[in-house]
Amino acid sequence: MDNATFHKRQDTLNALQAEGHTVLWLPPYSPDFNPIEKTWAWIKRLRKQWRLADVNALLFWFFTLVTLY
Repeated sequence: MDNATFHKRQDTLNALQAEGHTVLWLPPYSPDFNPIEKTWAWIKRLRKQWRLADVNALLFWFFTLVTLY
């Protein structure tokens, strides 16, 4: 389970254990272990460099470019 605060509440843990579940916690968050984080960082940098309104505008531009070729 992830490390969201509400997952660690005692009533949540009790409910899971009452149903026979064993809780296994994920390690603390680390963007180095998640390649998509680096991809999103790259996309956000491009958005700023190209002065687009938001990430959706950048993705629209990418998809338009891809469909042309």
